[in-house]
Formats: sequence, C-alpha cells, structure tokens
Amino acid sequence: MNQIEILEEIRQNVGNREATSYRKSGCRISMANIPSKRVILDVDLASPPASASTNQCDYVLFYIDDIQDILVGVPLELKSGDVKASDVLAQLQEGARIVDDFTPKNIKIDLIPILVHNGLDKTQYDQLRTSRIIFRSDNFTINTTTCGYQGNIAEAIKKSIKR
Repeated sequence: MNQIEILEEIRQNVGNREATSYRKSGCRISMANIPSKRVILDVDLASPPASASTNQCDYVLFYIDDIQDILVGVPLELKSGDVKASDVLAQLQEGARIVDDFTPKNIKIDLIPILVHNGLDKTQYDQLRTSRIIFRSDNFTINTTTCGYQGNIAEAIKKSIKR
C-alpha cells in the first residue's frame, strides 16, 4: 500500500469528521504551505466534548511529506488562554493515540505534536520543552507556535527535531 492509498483510507475513516474550519477557542491555525495531500480530523466531531475525556487534542492533521516520502501525523492543541503543560501533554498524547488508531501498524509514520497558543508562561514553556509524547516506542518533542498568522503550522513542522 503506498502513501496516497493510506491517506485515502484515512480520509474514508475520518468521513464527515473532517475539519472545515481551523479556529477553536479564539485561536486560529493556518494550513498555508502544508501539502495539499492532507486530511484534518476535527477531534470534537469525532468525540463530541460532552462525551469525550478532557484529554483530547483539537485536530489531527495527516499529510504526505513528498520529500521524505513518509506519512506524517500532527496532533494539534489550540490554546488562547492560560496554558498548563501537564494538560497539553495529556491532550497531545491522546492525539498520538488517535494517529496510531487511524494508521496501519506496519506503516512508518512520523509524529509532530504541536501546541498553538497566544502566549506561554516561561515555566510552562520549559516544562513543555522537556516533555515527550510517546508514539510507537519512540519519544517526540512538542513543537510550539502562536495563533493566528499565515503559515504557523508549517513553521512549527519545520522546527521538528525528528525531521
């Protein structure tokens, strides 16, 4: 199964839960400079907030990195107010679980967890910098970017240490 077939299978599994808007809680993300071969799951549509645990991220982006020829999963958490590192860690860890659930186990996939925020206290930032998301027996750092500007997600992806 090639990358395009895998992404199409993910698209079918996401179905009508695909994001149509990129704004949550006063924070906006931009899909500028993200490959067009992508699927964006709106996690709230997959698990409505009333029935879901509080440890869920806002979106999960799947796309094909044509340069490295690999599928990429990007759990995204958007915060417009105060950020508590432990909450973000739990939400992005849940996002990693969603990525794992949506992709075949025998497929190599890169994970890039991202926090999008309007401001981050130094203590919380330091905690996030040393925190790791565990995914398929590997550890991934949390990338950060700020809300509301063109290309913010692409910029955070470029900063990924695992890439």
